[in-house]
Amino acid sequence: MIKKIFAAILALTITVTALTSCGNADSSQSGAETSSSSAEPAESSTESIDASASDSTAESQTSESAPEVTVPEASLTIDGEKIDTSKLVMCTVDGNDIDFDMFRYYYFYVMTGMGLTAETLASNEDAFTQLKTAIITQFKRDYTTVHLAKENGITLTEESKKNIEDKLKTIKENYEDDAAYQKALKMSYLTEETYTKMLEIAELYTLVESQLLTNEGKYATKKDEFKKIVKDNSKYSRVVHILIPYYSQAEITDEDTKSSYESMSLAQKGNAKQNAYEALSDEEKEKVKEAAKKVAEEVLKKAKDGEDFSKLITEYGWDPGMETQPDGYYINKNTSFFQEFKDKSFELKENEISDLVENSTYGWFIIKRLPVDMDYVEKNIENMILEYDSPTINKMFNELVESLEFKGSDYFEKLKPDSIT
Repeated sequence: MIKKIFAAILALTITVTALTSCGNADSSQSGAETSSSSAEPAESSTESIDASASDSTAESQTSESAPEVTVPEASLTIDGEKIDTSKLVMCTVDGNDIDFDMFRYYYFYVMTGMGLTAETLASNEDAFTQLKTAIITQFKRDYTTVHLAKENGITLTEESKKNIEDKLKTIKENYEDDAAYQKALKMSYLTEETYTKMLEIAELYTLVESQLLTNEGKYATKKDEFKKIVKDNSKYSRVVHILIPYYSQAEITDEDTKSSYESMSLAQKGNAKQNAYEALSDEEKEKVKEAAKKVAEEVLKKAKDGEDFSKLITEYGWDPGMETQPDGYYINKNTSFFQEFKDKSFELKENEISDLVENSTYGWFIIKRLPVDMDYVEKNIENMILEYDSPTINKMFNELVESLEFKGSDYFEKLKPDSIT
């Protein structure tokens, strides 16, 4: 999805939520982990942002007796000399100056996201080189928003500026006083100026997404065009299916699992069956697979004989997606389904039922292609366009990241693992 493609920009707002959470929980707790919530320096999802905020809140609520984590004063040491960083530009990204405070935040944000420590960097030269490369990548990814906005004449609106002011005000109000707020910023390797810049980029991202990537923007497929595309049987296929996994006939032997099995959701039942299957020997697995194939063949015969396909899905199917999306999957050639499934989905004629389609990871599928429901398309067209446009936007995004120029200052080039605190 487009939001995930550009979610690296939203990673900048992690601390916004985390600081608010910490302020609500206990303003004396600093939330030192707020800058560590990116699992990878390249991209992060809004889901991970929400999770990070929750984790930060939980930590602050349960760590009252824990020793306070201290963050050293911001400093830069090059060739043994302390550098005045007050007006220092560490690098430029696509012509945008990155001052020391912003660079320092990225330094620790990316370092923690990669699971690195000062000790690791000091003892592993390759790790430090990888860190610097990852920082460059993160900057270039995040500053694609700034580039796209500038290229298309998008600037912060008065509403956006007010949003930023309101967020800052709300966050500050969650702390007992300004000292507590400043302490929380420090523990997150931030200054208020850096924090504000991050909020500005996040707001700019919202405008770029709205004006360029969705709502029939510059890079979005237009609705009338998409309606023609979705009607083209060579470009879209609407399908429902019955999944019979290899593990479906595994016997559950754990007594606790057996006692609660009937009350489980389909997804939970699948996990329970899979766990039971994985505990088997290779020989036992083959027997279970054969039993599952026999069931799949029986279900296929019923489907081919004209039994109600929807009822067969309910009775025999193991894909929870068929519960949440009873209208079926609308797939195109770029949809992230395994290839055998996609190939068969497009081979079928409308209302035709496939033979067994096997996938070595999942098991057997029985697929039925349905006519496209334009009422459904009308109701869900914006999300469908987002999915359809995702590969094109992703390609454009990656090419743009590669094209942005990063220039490191002499200080950047001379950085050592112990240069920044």
